[in-house]
Amino acid sequence: MAQHDGKIFCIGFYKTGTTTLYDALRALGYHTVNGDTPGSYPGADDGETLIKQIDAGDYRLPTFEMFDAFSDNPYFRIWRHLYGMFPEAKYILTVRDEDRWIESCVKFYRHRRIRPMRVWMFGPHANPASSPESRQAWLDAYRAHNAAVREFFATRPQQYFEFDPTREGGWDRLCAFLGAPVPSQPWPHANPTKPDQPWRPAWRKLRQALGLEERAPDGARDD
Repeated sequence: MAQHDGKIFCIGFYKTGTTTLYDALRALGYHTVNGDTPGSYPGADDGETLIKQIDAGDYRLPTFEMFDAFSDNPYFRIWRHLYGMFPEAKYILTVRDEDRWIESCVKFYRHRRIRPMRVWMFGPHANPASSPESRQAWLDAYRAHNAAVREFFATRPQQYFEFDPTREGGWDRLCAFLGAPVPSQPWPHANPTKPDQPWRPAWRKLRQALGLEERAPDGARDD
């Protein structure tokens, strides 16, 4: 079987090993983008431009002409529209144990800048560490997303691959799904959640005071 040369969409949620998958796809030769961090491609601006385009009903994102493979937001949120545009693409759902997942999200995002993509998805619950309600909103969204993806692709197994990059840690199944030869290099282990830096809360408050960072949206606690 020849290696898949069409589009690949990682439609797994935040903090499910998407950066590891990004590194793995790059190692397999795919030109890959992970989210919309400034500098990741010309015009990347934390998702502000893409959000406006999507909210206007236009899902033909400029990144489709630039890359072969896509992970993180906005791609996992608009996966149904992606399938409508790319019915021959491959779709990968990254998952992890939900208790480990939500603890990772709370720990990672607690004192980090609230980026436009998370406000777009969660509104006042953009920081999962801000309240029990926000934590539950993230859990509800994670469960609903995974259930919907699994139901949709249940009759499309040739296009769908699900795995937990934090546990599997090997090339064999991913390479078999993509028809790719197994690389000689080790499986990547990227972006593990580390303890928060003690200086981060004070640094965020200073940035907000200087007008360099927006505060949380109405209704959200920005601790």
